[in-house]
Amino acid sequence: MARIFVYDGKELPDSDPNMTPDEVRQSLTQFFPELSNAEFKETKRGEDTIITFSRRVGTKG
Repeated sequence: MARIFVYDGKELPDSDPNMTPDEVRQSLTQFFPELSNAEFKETKRGEDTIITFSRRVGTKG
């Protein structure tokens, strides 16, 4: 039972299984700054958990 993180169509490794998905998101902001405000959703694929990050839609101005 593995966790697979997905952002922008790319699968990212689970660097630390003890971290929450939000902590993983925060650690990935050094490589993907746009993830600082990203949302995530969890789905199942077999026994694996897929955690997909997506940029939060907002307004400018």
